[in-house]
Amino acid sequence: FSFLYFLISIINKKIKKTNKIGIPVICVGNINTGGSGKTPFVIYLANLLKKRKINAHIVSRGYLGKSNDTIKINVKKHSYKDVGDEALLLAKENNTWVSKNRYEGALKATLHGADVIILDDGLQNYSLYQDLKIVIVDGGFGFGNNFLIPAGPLRENIQSGIEKSKILILLDEDKNNIEQKVKKKIAVIKGQTIIKNYKKLKNKKLVAFAGIGRPEKFLNSLEKKKLSILKFFPFPDHYVYKNSDLIKIINYSKKNSAIPVTTLKDKERINENIRKKIHFIDLEIKLKEEKKLYRLLKLEKIV
Repeated sequence: FSFLYFLISIINKKIKKTNKIGIPVICVGNINTGGSGKTPFVIYLANLLKKRKINAHIVSRGYLGKSNDTIKINVKKHSYKDVGDEALLLAKENNTWVSKNRYEGALKATLHGADVIILDDGLQNYSLYQDLKIVIVDGGFGFGNNFLIPAGPLRENIQSGIEKSKILILLDEDKNNIEQKVKKKIAVIKGQTIIKNYKKLKNKKLVAFAGIGRPEKFLNSLEKKKLSILKFFPFPDHYVYKNSDLIKIINYSKKNSAIPVTTLKDKERINENIRKKIHFIDLEIKLKEEKKLYRLLKLEKIV
């Protein structure tokens, strides 16, 4: 089945027509499926450009959202059911469009004043010309067992993903020796995924849960800050929480005088009436070499 997936991806790449839109397009994507830190990095990159007065618009496919139109997200109007949880989170701080047709989404963003397009999760998309490809890799997970879907986590061959990209963002501890394996082929910039707004949780008992790509990564982030985790409930990526799931977690927390905590990304999939009983923790990216990233953006004539 992995070989069949590989053949289909090759055919898709060959037959897809690639279109240009006239402004720079930065693609941020994964070779793996989920859990690498792509969403917080897209937010980081958009904010980096914003600081330099560059109007970046994000274009997402709105994974798991029901909308088939090309729309600019309105966080007061749209829900995760319309546009997906990731796109909704991106839209909290930045101009964000969802479109199943990436070229159409980028074109609309351009017509609405974008200076640069950040294409969220588009490394395997060939409908839109990309001036710069950035691949995100989690140092703790690496490339898993190095097999393609469904035998492993890879969306494409590692070599092809690295060769077509210009920058590799390596997040957290490099337990798989990724930098040594790829540094002669691609510029590597190291960074960390860290948690914000956690200080009031110090010296408190916590019951943590998460429905993200690699929920254990959230648990590790909490443990790094020496927070006291009484119990951890992992859920599948993009899991839509039932009230019964949340009531179980909240009751367990109450019984043990603990605080239920999860990620800001999970918040979008939780009933509004229950949110006030949960503490939401934001994840952010810190790069050790931000100047190097900005220099590479200049070299590629993005900024």
